[in-house]
Amino acid sequence: MEPITILSIFSAVVAAVWTAWTWREQQNAVRQVQRDQAAALYVNPLILAGHQLQRRLGGLLDGRELVLNKSAHGDQDGSGSAAAVETLWTFAQFFGWMAVNMRHGPYTRDSEVVELIVAISRTFDDRERFGDGTFRFSTAEQESLAQTVLHRIGQTTLRAGESSSALTEFAVITAVDFEQDFRDLQSTRARLYRSRAVRSVVEGIDRAERVEQLEGRERLTAVRQLLRRLLARLEHLEGFSVSLHELREVAPERIAAALANIAPPRILHRMRGRIRLGIPALRTNKDFAGCLEELIRAWPDVADVSINVTAGSVTIKYRTTVPDNEFQAEILASIGTAMHRRDGEALTDAPARRLQGAVSSRPAAMEEGTRPRRQRAR
Repeated sequence: MEPITILSIFSAVVAAVWTAWTWREQQNAVRQVQRDQAAALYVNPLILAGHQLQRRLGGLLDGRELVLNKSAHGDQDGSGSAAAVETLWTFAQFFGWMAVNMRHGPYTRDSEVVELIVAISRTFDDRERFGDGTFRFSTAEQESLAQTVLHRIGQTTLRAGESSSALTEFAVITAVDFEQDFRDLQSTRARLYRSRAVRSVVEGIDRAERVEQLEGRERLTAVRQLLRRLLARLEHLEGFSVSLHELREVAPERIAAALANIAPPRILHRMRGRIRLGIPALRTNKDFAGCLEELIRAWPDVADVSINVTAGSVTIKYRTTVPDNEFQAEILASIGTAMHRRDGEALTDAPARRLQGAVSSRPAAMEEGTRPRRQRAR
């Protein structure tokens, strides 16, 4: 074969490869633009609704929402307080964006996102673990509540280069409009609003004056843990975070001031995998409450932390991978050590795996007769 022929063939192959590579890159760019546009329509609202629900769950579980409900909102017509109805709207909004992302979002094939969304939905519907009481919504009820607040408003055409696609747009009604519809006896959704699941939520929130009186706390705690993981995953995929990490930015001198003159904790209740401590300073010292929660969450084996500022208590749930007495002693010792710092050490630094030396310095507030051995058997 002549050299000119070989050169011509080689040039044609290079041109074909270059054309294919260029086309592929253009298609990748088009898909990325379309993915980003879909994320703006579906994922961002889910993240915002998730954080709104997370704050509401935190307020219910630590008692703040219950106190505000009693002081600022009445139940004038007997159908439920404004705060309780707004909480229901928060649930419905999240249900709506959760369903939209399962059908239209860019992460419908991300196994972790799908599994977490399904787990949250099933936790709300779970009868075996949490019974059939407050805050239980069946899958059908979740779908029905979603449709009360989320409406399809049309389609938008997305163009990227020579390619185009159509995405469905949704809009959420305001909490004010939802409350008006909720109280309207002639509403087409009145049957849903008067259903057992919905009424138990509204009445349960209005009936509880303290967090201990709030039914369904265990279900909400489980949902909160799953929701935290879902938001972390979505924010990681999107490359941004809307969370405020104010506690990690507290100045050392502010921490020292927050911890000054605070009485040591005392045990209110203990059982396998769970301990509840009474710390009266939590009622008045917000800096201390925030710093303490951040510190405890950094401990190994801690599964969840719930601070009730109204009752002045903190409940710690932990994985039972170590003996209960040993773990509880280390918790008490480390809290006591942190509460007596005066040098402005950073309270949010994660401790060593087994908090060296903590057991030997455990505070005297520990109950008599339950002190563990001073050294772990090796």
